Amino acid sequence: MDKDVLLHQAVEIFEEQAERAIDVLEEAPDGQWIAASEQAFRDAALEAMKQLYQAALQARIDERSAAGKAAFPP
Repeated sequence: MDKDVLLHQAVEIFEEQAERAIDVLEEAPDGQWIAASEQAFRDAALEAMKQLYQAALQARIDERSAAGKAAFPP
């Protein structure tokens, strides 16, 4: 599992989710910034964590699968 690749993916995932949440805040009406955007930031954080966890698990699975294939050549 290549940590550098995963860290790069983490940055991309976070940036995408943060941009979505910030867009919601920018569109929030005056006087309702928190009420209109707080959930979007929570959702963005949870989605980023979910996507990163899935990517990390998939990388680990792929790594183990490749190691298993190398152990049993055709």
